Amino acid sequence: MALDDWSKAEDASDGARTRRLAGSYVAAAVLVAAVLAIGIVFGGTIKQQVLDEEVAVQLVPKEPPKPAPPPPAPPPPPKPAVRVTSPGPKGAARDATPVELPKGPPEEGDPDRAKAEEEAGDPNGVAGGAGRGGGAPAPPVVQAPAPPPIVQAPPMQVAEVSTPAVPRHKPMPAYPEDARRQGIEAVVVVKFVVTADGRVEDARIVKGHPLFDAAVLASVRDWTFEPATLEGQPVRMVRMVKIPFRLKHS
Repeated sequence: MALDDWSKAEDASDGARTRRLAGSYVAAAVLVAAVLAIGIVFGGTIKQQVLDEEVAVQLVPKEPPKPAPPPPAPPPPPKPAVRVTSPGPKGAARDATPVELPKGPPEEGDPDRAKAEEEAGDPNGVAGGAGRGGGAPAPPVVQAPAPPPIVQAPPMQVAEVSTPAVPRHKPMPAYPEDARRQGIEAVVVVKFVVTADGRVEDARIVKGHPLFDAAVLASVRDWTFEPATLEGQPVRMVRMVKIPFRLKHS
Protein backbone atom coordinates (compact mmCIF):
# COMPACT_ATOMS: atom_id res chain seq x y z
CA MET A 1 0.00 0.00 0.00
CA ALA A 2 1.21 3.50 -0.78
CA LEU A 3 1.94 5.93 1.98
CA ASP A 4 -0.82 8.30 0.86
CA ASP A 5 -3.41 5.56 0.87
CA TRP A 6 -2.42 4.50 4.34
CA SER A 7 -2.67 8.07 5.69
CA LYS A 8 -6.15 8.45 4.21
CA ALA A 9 -7.34 5.20 5.77
CA GLU A 10 -5.88 6.27 9.13
CA ASP A 11 -7.70 9.61 8.97
CA ALA A 12 -10.96 7.91 8.11
CA SER A 13 -10.56 5.56 11.10
CA ASP A 14 -9.90 8.46 13.51
CA GLY A 15 -13.02 10.28 12.38
CA ALA A 16 -15.19 7.21 12.93
CA ARG A 17 -13.71 6.77 16.45
CA THR A 18 -14.40 10.39 17.29
CA ARG A 19 -18.01 10.09 16.19
CA ARG A 20 -18.53 7.00 18.31
CA LEU A 21 -17.11 8.72 21.41
CA ALA A 22 -19.29 11.74 20.86
CA GLY A 23 -22.35 9.54 20.57
CA SER A 24 -21.49 7.75 23.81
CA TYR A 25 -21.11 11.06 25.67
CA VAL A 26 -24.43 12.31 24.39
CA ALA A 27 -26.22 9.07 25.42
CA ALA A 28 -24.70 9.21 28.90
CA ALA A 29 -25.72 12.84 29.32
CA VAL A 30 -29.29 12.03 28.29
CA LEU A 31 -29.44 9.10 30.76
CA VAL A 32 -28.17 11.22 33.67
CA ALA A 33 -30.64 13.98 32.84
CA ALA A 34 -33.47 11.45 32.76
CA VAL A 35 -32.48 10.06 36.16
CA LEU A 36 -32.33 13.55 37.64
CA ALA A 37 -35.69 14.41 36.23
CA ILE A 38 -37.25 11.24 37.72
CA GLY A 39 -35.67 12.00 41.11
CA ILE A 40 -37.00 15.54 41.10
CA VAL A 41 -40.48 14.41 40.12
CA PHE A 42 -40.87 11.43 42.50
CA GLY A 43 -38.53 12.49 45.34
CA GLY A 44 -41.09 14.64 47.15
CA THR A 45 -43.67 11.86 47.10
CA ILE A 46 -41.23 9.28 48.51
CA LYS A 47 -40.13 11.68 51.26
CA GLN A 48 -43.74 12.38 52.19
CA GLN A 49 -44.46 8.67 52.48
CA VAL A 50 -41.43 8.14 54.72
CA LEU A 51 -42.50 11.00 56.97
CA ASP A 52 -46.03 9.65 57.12
CA GLU A 53 -44.79 6.21 58.25
CA GLU A 54 -42.84 7.58 61.24
CA VAL A 55 -44.25 6.35 64.59
CA ALA A 56 -44.59 8.76 67.46
CA VAL A 57 -42.66 7.70 70.59
CA GLN A 58 -44.04 8.62 73.99
CA LEU A 59 -42.25 8.39 77.34
CA VAL A 60 -44.16 6.28 79.88
CA PRO A 61 -43.43 7.11 83.55
CA LYS A 62 -42.00 4.24 85.60
CA GLU A 63 -44.50 2.72 88.02
CA PRO A 64 -43.57 3.00 91.73
CA PRO A 65 -42.66 -0.32 93.47
CA LYS A 66 -45.55 -2.11 95.08
CA PRO A 67 -45.53 -2.03 98.90
CA ALA A 68 -44.72 -5.30 100.71
CA PRO A 69 -47.76 -7.21 102.00
CA PRO A 70 -48.44 -6.77 105.73
CA PRO A 71 -47.23 -9.61 108.03
CA PRO A 72 -49.82 -12.22 108.99
CA ALA A 73 -51.74 -11.61 112.17
CA PRO A 74 -50.48 -13.58 115.23
CA PRO A 75 -52.60 -16.57 116.25
CA PRO A 76 -55.06 -15.97 119.07
CA PRO A 77 -53.81 -16.92 122.56
CA PRO A 78 -54.88 -20.38 123.75
CA LYS A 79 -57.84 -20.54 126.04
CA PRO A 80 -56.92 -21.12 129.70
CA ALA A 81 -57.49 -24.71 130.72
CA VAL A 82 -60.13 -25.24 133.35
CA ARG A 83 -58.73 -27.34 136.14
CA VAL A 84 -61.31 -29.68 137.58
CA THR A 85 -60.44 -31.38 140.83
CA SER A 86 -62.10 -34.54 141.99
CA PRO A 87 -64.16 -34.20 145.15
CA GLY A 88 -62.39 -35.35 148.29
CA PRO A 89 -63.83 -37.58 151.00
CA LYS A 90 -66.92 -36.57 152.82
CA GLY A 91 -66.31 -33.69 155.19
CA ALA A 92 -62.71 -33.11 153.95
CA ALA A 93 -63.32 -29.75 152.20
CA ARG A 94 -66.81 -28.45 152.80
CA ASP A 95 -65.78 -24.82 152.64
CA ALA A 96 -63.65 -25.14 149.45
CA THR A 97 -64.44 -22.76 146.59
CA PRO A 98 -66.28 -24.55 143.73
CA VAL A 99 -64.40 -24.82 140.45
CA GLU A 100 -67.46 -24.76 138.17
CA LEU A 101 -70.70 -22.88 138.60
CA PRO A 102 -73.74 -25.08 139.28
CA LYS A 103 -75.98 -25.52 136.25
CA GLY A 104 -79.23 -25.80 138.17
CA PRO A 105 -80.80 -24.57 141.42
CA PRO A 106 -79.38 -26.06 144.62
CA GLU A 107 -81.11 -29.07 146.03
CA GLU A 108 -83.12 -28.50 149.14
CA GLY A 109 -81.56 -30.22 152.10
CA ASP A 110 -83.26 -32.05 154.89
CA PRO A 111 -83.12 -29.82 157.99
CA ASP A 112 -83.50 -32.84 160.30
CA ARG A 113 -80.56 -34.61 158.61
CA ALA A 114 -78.37 -31.46 158.79
CA LYS A 115 -79.17 -31.07 162.47
CA ALA A 116 -78.30 -34.71 163.12
CA GLU A 117 -74.97 -34.28 161.32
CA GLU A 118 -74.14 -31.20 163.35
CA GLU A 119 -74.89 -33.03 166.59
CA ALA A 120 -72.90 -36.09 165.53
CA GLY A 121 -69.96 -33.99 164.40
CA ASP A 122 -67.62 -34.40 161.46
CA PRO A 123 -65.99 -37.85 161.31
CA ASN A 124 -62.90 -36.19 159.83
CA GLY A 125 -62.70 -33.67 162.67
CA VAL A 126 -61.19 -34.04 166.09
CA ALA A 127 -61.85 -37.03 168.32
CA GLY A 128 -65.50 -37.34 169.49
CA GLY A 129 -66.91 -35.58 166.42
CA ALA A 130 -66.49 -32.09 167.87
CA GLY A 131 -65.57 -29.36 165.42
CA ARG A 132 -66.03 -29.15 161.67
CA GLY A 133 -63.44 -29.26 158.92
CA GLY A 134 -60.54 -29.93 161.29
CA GLY A 135 -58.08 -32.67 160.36
CA ALA A 136 -57.34 -35.60 162.60
CA PRO A 137 -54.23 -35.24 164.75
CA ALA A 138 -51.12 -36.65 163.14
CA PRO A 139 -50.04 -39.99 164.55
CA PRO A 140 -46.84 -39.91 166.57
CA VAL A 141 -43.70 -40.61 164.59
CA VAL A 142 -42.20 -43.89 165.67
CA GLN A 143 -38.52 -44.16 164.91
CA ALA A 144 -37.25 -47.50 163.78
CA PRO A 145 -34.84 -49.07 166.22
CA ALA A 146 -31.21 -48.70 165.26
CA PRO A 147 -29.64 -51.88 163.92
CA PRO A 148 -27.45 -53.65 166.43
CA PRO A 149 -23.72 -53.00 165.98
CA ILE A 150 -21.82 -55.64 164.09
CA VAL A 151 -19.68 -57.47 166.57
CA GLN A 152 -16.75 -59.23 165.00
CA ALA A 153 -15.52 -62.47 166.41
CA PRO A 154 -12.34 -62.15 168.39
CA PRO A 155 -9.20 -63.11 166.45
CA MET A 156 -8.01 -66.67 166.78
CA GLN A 157 -4.69 -67.79 168.18
CA VAL A 158 -2.35 -70.10 166.33
CA ALA A 159 -3.44 -73.16 168.26
CA GLU A 160 -7.14 -72.56 167.51
CA VAL A 161 -6.97 -72.44 163.71
CA SER A 162 -6.66 -75.32 161.28
CA THR A 163 -4.33 -73.46 158.89
CA PRO A 164 -2.37 -70.39 160.03
CA ALA A 165 -1.99 -67.24 157.96
CA VAL A 166 0.77 -67.42 155.36
CA PRO A 167 2.57 -64.25 154.14
CA ARG A 168 1.76 -63.32 150.57
CA HIS A 169 3.51 -59.90 150.34
CA LYS A 170 5.95 -59.07 153.14
CA PRO A 171 8.46 -56.28 152.35
CA MET A 172 10.86 -55.64 155.24
CA PRO A 173 11.42 -52.08 156.56
CA ALA A 174 14.57 -50.19 155.61
CA TYR A 175 17.22 -49.42 158.22
CA PRO A 176 16.56 -45.85 159.52
CA GLU A 177 19.35 -43.49 158.50
CA ASP A 178 19.51 -41.77 161.90
CA ALA A 179 20.05 -45.10 163.64
CA ARG A 180 22.67 -46.11 161.05
CA ARG A 181 24.68 -42.90 161.58
CA GLN A 182 24.57 -43.35 165.34
CA GLY A 183 25.39 -47.08 165.12
CA ILE A 184 22.24 -48.12 167.02
CA GLU A 185 20.92 -51.69 166.77
CA ALA A 186 17.59 -52.99 168.07
CA VAL A 187 14.99 -55.77 167.91
CA VAL A 188 11.39 -54.64 167.31
CA VAL A 189 8.44 -56.89 168.18
CA VAL A 190 5.14 -55.98 166.44
CA LYS A 191 1.72 -57.52 167.06
CA PHE A 192 -1.17 -57.29 164.54
CA VAL A 193 -4.34 -59.02 163.36
CA VAL A 194 -4.66 -60.72 159.96
CA THR A 195 -8.26 -60.28 158.79
CA ALA A 196 -10.38 -62.89 156.99
CA ASP A 197 -9.47 -61.28 153.64
CA GLY A 198 -5.70 -61.26 154.36
CA ARG A 199 -5.19 -57.60 155.37
CA VAL A 200 -3.32 -56.28 158.43
CA GLU A 201 -5.25 -54.47 161.18
CA ASP A 202 -4.51 -53.12 164.64
CA ALA A 203 -0.72 -53.16 164.29
CA ARG A 204 1.10 -52.01 167.40
CA ILE A 205 4.64 -52.17 168.80
CA VAL A 206 5.10 -54.55 171.71
CA LYS A 207 8.84 -53.94 172.07
CA GLY A 208 10.92 -51.54 170.07
CA HIS A 209 12.98 -48.36 169.80
CA PRO A 210 11.86 -44.79 168.96
CA LEU A 211 14.15 -44.70 165.90
CA PHE A 212 12.72 -47.95 164.45
CA ASP A 213 9.02 -48.05 165.46
CA ALA A 214 7.62 -45.80 162.71
CA ALA A 215 9.47 -47.65 159.92
CA VAL A 216 8.28 -51.02 161.23
CA LEU A 217 4.59 -49.98 161.48
CA ALA A 218 4.60 -48.40 158.00
CA SER A 219 6.00 -51.57 156.49
CA VAL A 220 3.82 -54.07 158.42
CA ARG A 221 0.58 -52.28 157.47
CA ASP A 222 1.34 -53.01 153.80
CA TRP A 223 1.74 -56.76 154.35
CA THR A 224 -0.82 -59.19 152.94
CA PHE A 225 -1.46 -62.84 153.88
CA GLU A 226 -3.32 -65.90 152.88
CA PRO A 227 -5.91 -65.80 155.69
CA ALA A 228 -6.05 -68.45 158.38
CA THR A 229 -8.86 -71.00 158.15
CA LEU A 230 -10.92 -72.88 160.68
CA GLU A 231 -12.84 -75.88 159.35
CA GLY A 232 -12.38 -74.53 155.83
CA GLN A 233 -13.66 -70.97 156.58
CA PRO A 234 -11.33 -67.90 156.68
CA VAL A 235 -11.03 -66.39 160.16
CA ARG A 236 -9.20 -63.56 161.89
CA MET A 237 -5.89 -64.43 163.46
CA VAL A 238 -3.37 -62.74 165.76
CA ARG A 239 0.25 -62.66 164.59
CA MET A 240 3.39 -61.47 166.37
CA VAL A 241 6.60 -60.85 164.41
CA LYS A 242 10.11 -60.06 165.63
CA ILE A 243 12.20 -57.84 163.33
CA PRO A 244 15.90 -57.45 164.19
CA PHE A 245 17.99 -54.49 163.01
CA ARG A 246 21.71 -55.30 162.90
CA LEU A 247 24.61 -53.36 161.37
CA LYS A 248 27.31 -55.11 159.40
CA HIS A 249 30.63 -54.77 161.16
CA SER A 250 33.78 -54.93 159.05
